[in-house]
Amino acid sequence: MLHFSTQYDLLHNYLIVRVIEGKDLPPPISYDGAKQDMAHSNPYVKICLLPDQKNSKQTGVKRKTQNPIFEERYMFDIPFLEAQRRTLLLTVVDFDKFSRHCVIGKVSMPLSEVDLVKGGHWWKALVPSSQNEVELGELLLSLNYLPSAGRLNVDIIRAKQLLQTDMSQGSDPFVKVQLVHGLKLAKTKKTSCMKATIDPFYNESFSFKVAQEELENTSLVFTVYGHNVKSSNDFIGRIVIGQYSTGSSESKHWRRMLTSHRTAIEQWHSLRSRAECDRVSPASLEVT
Repeated sequence: MLHFSTQYDLLHNYLIVRVIEGKDLPPPISYDGAKQDMAHSNPYVKICLLPDQKNSKQTGVKRKTQNPIFEERYMFDIPFLEAQRRTLLLTVVDFDKFSRHCVIGKVSMPLSEVDLVKGGHWWKALVPSSQNEVELGELLLSLNYLPSAGRLNVDIIRAKQLLQTDMSQGSDPFVKVQLVHGLKLAKTKKTSCMKATIDPFYNESFSFKVAQEELENTSLVFTVYGHNVKSSNDFIGRIVIGQYSTGSSESKHWRRMLTSHRTAIEQWHSLRSRAECDRVSPASLEVT
């Protein structure tokens, strides 16, 4: 069960969602289908408004408990009429520093069915998720190529719903972009680090010198990390665009760029695990 409350503030035009507590949370299911030791659950809650999941929020992680007390309050800056058309989605996730986070269960509530102005408290049963692995997040990129200058230009615009990598303070994400020619790493650049957010805005531009005849043998590897001052940075997710693209979405973005010289082509991409990238893209194996 999950205890939360909702209320709309008409004076300031924002929706208030309080995540209060969980009770008797089911133990997460491991990837071999076996139930894990209940003592090892480290639950946190992801909060978003469907369908577009803009301005998603995330609670802190509560260590080793099936009865977490959150008492965290979040505000969504959204007009009242639009709020009424949204569905509140609360996803309870088990944090695992050394493995994949998995979804314990979800609660969804259409806001049209409740009195937002009056407000209310809700106890809702968690619905088991068919997707037991939490998504890694999404990355918005813009690509364009200037044949006359031989420049491949990359804009890393923003990311959303990134996987949390730190139990105490969320993530401090940055993006590393690496140019690979064939199977040889040629250049590495990275964005600045954004503090304590899972929805970072970067708006940073990078330019690589690539001759037109080399384009067909070129790959761009984008890797999102959570900055960690105490040890190595935490891998969040990766995609590869170019010769050794990691999927159809990435291949489509590359083809659109090749046929639209001088025009910036913008596209969202879902991040993939390191294992998946290494399996399908030789370029992923060439970077760190």
